[in-house]
Amino acid sequence: MRLQYSRDRGRQVVSALLRSTFAAARIRAAAAVLFMVACSMPTEQAGPPYIAIVSNLTTWPGASPPPSLTYRVREASGTTGYDSTFTIAPTDTAILSVAPGSYLVDAIDVPTRCVLPRGGAKRGVVLTESDNTGVLRFSIECRGIVSVTALVSGAEPDREFIFRFRRTGAPEILGVLPANDTLVVAQATPGDYEVDIGGVAPNCTVTNDGGVTQRVRVVPTGGATVDYRIVCSAAAERPRILAFSSGYESGASIFQFRVYDPDKDLDGYTWDITDCQGNSVLPDKTERTRRGLSAGRGFGADSLTVVGAFEVGVLDELMVGRCTEIRVFDVKTNLSRIVVHRIGSAQGSPPVLRLFNAVLPDYTRVTSILEAQDPDSDIIGHFVLIRLRDGTLGARDGKLDLGYMDAAGFVGIVPRDIPLVSPSRVRWEDVYAVIVYLIDSQGNVVRREDPDVFR
Repeated sequence: MRLQYSRDRGRQVVSALLRSTFAAARIRAAAAVLFMVACSMPTEQAGPPYIAIVSNLTTWPGASPPPSLTYRVREASGTTGYDSTFTIAPTDTAILSVAPGSYLVDAIDVPTRCVLPRGGAKRGVVLTESDNTGVLRFSIECRGIVSVTALVSGAEPDREFIFRFRRTGAPEILGVLPANDTLVVAQATPGDYEVDIGGVAPNCTVTNDGGVTQRVRVVPTGGATVDYRIVCSAAAERPRILAFSSGYESGASIFQFRVYDPDKDLDGYTWDITDCQGNSVLPDKTERTRRGLSAGRGFGADSLTVVGAFEVGVLDELMVGRCTEIRVFDVKTNLSRIVVHRIGSAQGSPPVLRLFNAVLPDYTRVTSILEAQDPDSDIIGHFVLIRLRDGTLGARDGKLDLGYMDAAGFVGIVPRDIPLVSPSRVRWEDVYAVIVYLIDSQGNVVRREDPDVFR
């Protein structure tokens, strides 16, 4: 579109150029005529250079787009007197014919809940006599005040939920949230809210950080979001965790659980350490998933005792009173309930590890000697991690890799040899250290690392 000025009529008329390369994605088959009011009458100019103003408008679910957008274009030095303000439809592109110079373009009177996250509302462009067109793109997002989403997957999915917004000194806000839909709570005023979701079916598990209760800060510009992730399971087939305990020592989380699976197709588990309200306290705030229960000891099992460990690297004293969380899933993505154990709540006495020595007797295996006992005679089992040369198990990232033999760990204290021949990807020269973790039924744990397998 090109601006044409009429001194007698005191207004600007913009004709839509259907073949404009800048407007092809936005202008429809019919030519549009837009009327724009100038704040001051610039010197009439025809031909290049041009300023093309492109509006990229995104409207969030439940939000309303503005009926129009207003821009102000002015010559920065003030020598030409060019200063024009005009209004266009939010999906249109404006092309202005101007004299060579430096220009400032402002998006003005943008609705409160529409923001410009990339580049802001002010742009500049310099045009010389040899330039044809300077393109300025304004990315505008129009948001609801706060949106709530429920993403539901799995078997026998729930169809709808009840959500509740509550804030001290303000009335509660209640609503119905359909599955796999987003609702905007327009009546929420700025402030800090707790959001609860209810009516979750017994066969469904809320897996997002915070569980059924999340916290959100609402601001006048909108854009606050609350996302719930819910996995539903076939009630007769979902795994069931029967026992669970955990501990933390020397920067590592160590745990054990016993699980029953009616259809014998266990696949893996998801682990996290939280503030005991469902919010991760791991350094990267990201839960971990370990697969492989369908192989090794877990193959075809309807019941399985799992011993596991993750290296965290956080000081032990910072994890006291935190909670370990576990949920188990099967091959068909049926999901158990989430179980929680508070770190530091173990009773009784921890195991006593008298000897741990990992050695390379030849180039085909690592063999270990493990001697331990427990005053309470309740050692469940052990888990083994192997420190490996960076890049052995994946892409190089500047850190030693960590490998394990069996995702389910081992019951008892008799260690197995670690094979270093085909089909193993690990060779003798890749092994830097071996770590063993012991846990008893009450969550008492022991960690020991042998950093030299050549002695």
